Parts: sequence; structure tokens; C-alpha cells
Amino acid sequence: MIDSRAKGRTAEIKARDELRKLTGLMWERTPLSGALDAKHMMKGDVYVPGVNTKYCVEVKHYADEHISTKLLTTKSVFYDWWKQTVREADQMDKHPLLMFKHNRSKWFVAFTHEDVYLYMLDNESMKFLTLHPDNIGIALLTDFCEYAEFV
Repeated sequence: MIDSRAKGRTAEIKARDELRKLTGLMWERTPLSGALDAKHMMKGDVYVPGVNTKYCVEVKHYADEHISTKLLTTKSVFYDWWKQTVREADQMDKHPLLMFKHNRSKWFVAFTHEDVYLYMLDNESMKFLTLHPDNIGIALLTDFCEYAEFV
């Protein structure tokens, strides 16, 4: 039987390492994986100690892909992930950033930060999906990090 906490911890460490590589910032796992009260200003799964980043980052890693035609209905677990990410970002007064992947896939992100969203719309080499009416952009993490400013 797989320990879901151990799997989550492993995903957060891998996400931390990928963000370090792509952003040059020293990301860390959030103590207690974001379970602290909002007054501690430590929501999300990874953060940069001593740096006020623009994003509250939630990390999800599942065995199966959850980005499918179910996104056109409310039956996709993606919307539950997104609601959690937005709730925690609101508590931190930051932009929501959901990092997710399934087994053997690349990292993807979901975001609504308008500057990044508009840049990706204008850049023909950027491939991403838009979910309306909330204007949630979904892209490869590597593409997102090419333009996004984290600080």
C-alpha cells in the first residue's frame, strides 16, 4: 500500500528541485505542507524562505492523468485542486499557482496571473490551454517559467 503522505512529500521535493532549477530561487517544502494557519503566512506546498514571492504554489502528483475531456464538466478532480490553490493563495494575498503531474509526465502549471497569461497568448511558441470563465491557463512549467517573475 502506498503512503499518500510519503508520495506527497516526494512530489513536493521534486517540485522544489524543478523550481530551483528553473527560477534560480532556493525553494523549500512548506513546514507541515501548508497546514499551518494563514496567520503564519505559510500556505501552499513550497515557498522561498525570506523572500516574498508572487505565487502561492500547490503541488499535486497522481498516478493517472486528470487533464482530459472531463475538464469540460465539473467531474474533474482538477477543479478541486484549483479551488484549494485559490483559497490558499487568497489567504496569502498571492497569485495561485498549481503545479501538477502524473506518473512519467512533465510538470504542468495552472495559473491566472494576467501578465503571464497575456504574454503566452501573444507568443506563438507557447502552447497552453485556457479554461473559461475563470481564465485559468494551463501550460508546461518550463514555458511558464520562461516569462513569469516569481519575486
